[in-house]
Amino acid sequence: MNRFALIIAFVALILFSSNLYSSTNRSKLESNIVISKITDPSEVTRIIKLTLVDNMFLPAEITVLEGETIKFVIKNGGNKKHEMLIGSMADLKKYAKIRRMFPEKDLSEAGLIQFEPGEKKELIWKFISAGTIDFACPLPGHFKIMRGKIFVEEK
Repeated sequence: MNRFALIIAFVALILFSSNLYSSTNRSKLESNIVISKITDPSEVTRIIKLTLVDNMFLPAEITVLEGETIKFVIKNGGNKKHEMLIGSMADLKKYAKIRRMFPEKDLSEAGLIQFEPGEKKELIWKFISAGTIDFACPLPGHFKIMRGKIFVEEK
């Protein structure tokens, strides 16, 4: 079995295991980015503001440096409920599928953040490796167009 098939099998096992929501580390297999969600605000090196408006993120593309710990200050400036999740596109598609099948399922432990109109929240992430990682609103009807990318550049 080649390495890619092993990685896919491992990801599927993780996603469908009962420990899916207890993990604090996520990885993007396509570009080998490991993203760690941290809780210590003292490690923050930069603040990036994001606005969710109906059907888009502003900005939709973000550039960070390898090793940076970013505090995202995220505001829902739209008139609809929105969500934000950071991960590989494959993972985001899986969560969007779960959202379509179970729109009321609580995915907050998986790193998903929910926003009511006008609500503001913060999220702290450390970007360990260079590459590209995606973010999206996995709600039904939002996912296909409400997406963005984080480009992690080498130091």
